[in-house]
Amino acid sequence: NYMDLPTEHEKKLLIDLIKDINPDLIGISIRSTFFPVAKDITVRLKSNFDTPVIWGGVHPTICPEECIEFADIVCIGEGENPVVELASKLKSNENITNIKGLWIKKNNTIIKNELPNLLEDLDSLPLPSFDGENTYAIENNKLCGGDPYYKDDLTHYNFMTARGCPFHCSFCSNSILKKIFKDKGPFIRQRTVESVITELKLVKKRFKKLEIVSSNDEIFCLNKEWLKEFCERYKKEIKLPFHCDIYPTFANENIIRMLKGAGLRTITTGIQSGSERLRTQLYGRKMSATELKNTAKLFRKYKIFPSYDLIFDNPLETEQDVRDTLHFMLELPRPFRINMYSMQYHPKTELTEKLLKEKLIAISDIDGMSLKGFKQWHVNFDYKTEKNELIFLYKLFLLLSCFINLSKKNPGRVISVFPRWIIRFIEKNYYFRKYPRLTGW
Repeated sequence: NYMDLPTEHEKKLLIDLIKDINPDLIGISIRSTFFPVAKDITVRLKSNFDTPVIWGGVHPTICPEECIEFADIVCIGEGENPVVELASKLKSNENITNIKGLWIKKNNTIIKNELPNLLEDLDSLPLPSFDGENTYAIENNKLCGGDPYYKDDLTHYNFMTARGCPFHCSFCSNSILKKIFKDKGPFIRQRTVESVITELKLVKKRFKKLEIVSSNDEIFCLNKEWLKEFCERYKKEIKLPFHCDIYPTFANENIIRMLKGAGLRTITTGIQSGSERLRTQLYGRKMSATELKNTAKLFRKYKIFPSYDLIFDNPLETEQDVRDTLHFMLELPRPFRINMYSMQYHPKTELTEKLLKEKLIAISDIDGMSLKGFKQWHVNFDYKTEKNELIFLYKLFLLLSCFINLSKKNPGRVISVFPRWIIRFIEKNYYFRKYPRLTGW
């Protein structure tokens, strides 16, 4: 639930490292949660070096006007081509002020270049490199050479096959990115199966202890023909268990059967709320309870272990909404895992703007202004900060959630299945509801 902010010693290690490297350009990639950290680090960089600092990532793309206050250059959108062009021109001392996709601060003015078209040929991007050359990590107050993740003992690898999402969830930054890139080419793009399989072959050869791979795509099953080719080749050439995310209404029987045949072992899908009102009207998730239940039945039929995402801590969510969600989850076939997220108010999303307008949140609550993303990404179970009744309900979800062993020892074994009837009994029991702290759970 908690991410540590950088310590003073870690910041000093960074400054010392940059002194040793002496780069011509310093780049910082930022999600909204890390905006306060990026500000602090950039101020320190500017006080120690004359080197230009460029910011990129989702937050600078959505909020360039506040990011250019601190950075010398802001990259809006996909940065592969603009940054290469910038580096080339810096090296040859050429004018950099007309590069598409960049806002540039010069002589107390801001040059705002137009956005380039979105990159359509994702295969043109290089495959990842794992040699760790010229790579450093600062963590736990130590500076280490090489990538701390891609070590010889790596067992789990994440990959991406596409960019973009076709849906318009009111709480998600993708809805804002779509508006920003309107008329700049297709928002949804996909690598060829050949490119993805080549990457996975490379990874499998490099990491001998690899046990499972996981797609980080917003939605894995965007194209049925692509998926059919991928499943056929994956089964023959990769032969490892894998995980993916899927939008519930994409999960028909043919797709789930293909995925299972290829080696899909676990899957994640977003329910977000068992309350029809919240899910369909507030969150923009246009799916019925029947569709969700049918999807869950398919997972059960094909013995794929699902994780369901749920969002709580929404100011418009009532206690009854939480109960409705619990009752809905009690009806789904088990086993499954529940990911209990605490609502994050991302900048400029439809939901954030609605809550601001209704004065249910303040500007200080928005991700990037607030540090909530560091302290509370998941639901808070602290009785000091939440109502006892909500804590009581939240903990019932923990009893409902199961876990599955993904290691090579007893793979697929379900851990911790709590009978439904006991959960229903606890929910209705006055003593448990009135004194949840005294129960020990």
